[in-house]
Amino acid sequence: MKLTLASSRGMALISQGYQILAEYYLVQEQLKNIYAIPSFSSGLRWFGVVFVHSGIYAGSVFRFSILLSENFPDDTALPTVVFSMPILHPHICPQSKVLDITPGFKKWLKDQHHIWHLLRYIQAILADPEDILIEGPQLDVVLNMEALSLLTDNRIEYLRLAQEQAIASRRHMYDRPETDDPHYIVMEPYRPDRHRKFMEELKSASWWEATCIGGSMPAEYLGQIDSPRQLDEEEVSQRVKLFNE
Repeated sequence: MKLTLASSRGMALISQGYQILAEYYLVQEQLKNIYAIPSFSSGLRWFGVVFVHSGIYAGSVFRFSILLSENFPDDTALPTVVFSMPILHPHICPQSKVLDITPGFKKWLKDQHHIWHLLRYIQAILADPEDILIEGPQLDVVLNMEALSLLTDNRIEYLRLAQEQAIASRRHMYDRPETDDPHYIVMEPYRPDRHRKFMEELKSASWWEATCIGGSMPAEYLGQIDSPRQLDEEEVSQRVKLFNE
């Protein structure tokens, strides 16, 4: 019986691993300006970063973690989203930095919900916190009532504080990793002296032939992005180039 239980548990873990990998592929296909990857040590913890380009939090670069339940995706328990820095927002707890995702998800349904839905929700609450409030829970369960009051009664001050946070977030975007996990998303300013050789290798046909499993040559892109605005500019230029080709 013990052997059977151990074997069953092992198969469940393998199945869960494949499902998490599938979630990661969906994230890559569905989204832009927000990035997330499972931790190397545990697929139940994801590292993420979001670049905010418009709205109240424009110019912000926020890191976050996603914690999945032990039985994900079969468990109906909601994932936990924790930001790495305090963010002035009605749905983000100022002490724990945890995001309330219940306005978008009452419970996790594996046949309907995916990690990329969660990432889009993160983008939505940062793009327009007021829109989420209109469709969200009752005011007595808002995690940051002070932020809600400020947003409602003194929008100018709210905008000022949000932009202060945006500046602070950019100041810390290149900080050393908080963990030695190799999947932690690391950013650094673009330096031609360090990255030129890397870029030439990426553009070479020999590198593509050695690494691809089908498809066409990849579009050119910047190895390291110096700012969120530069990220959008690079994306636009690549779309134009692909269209012209």
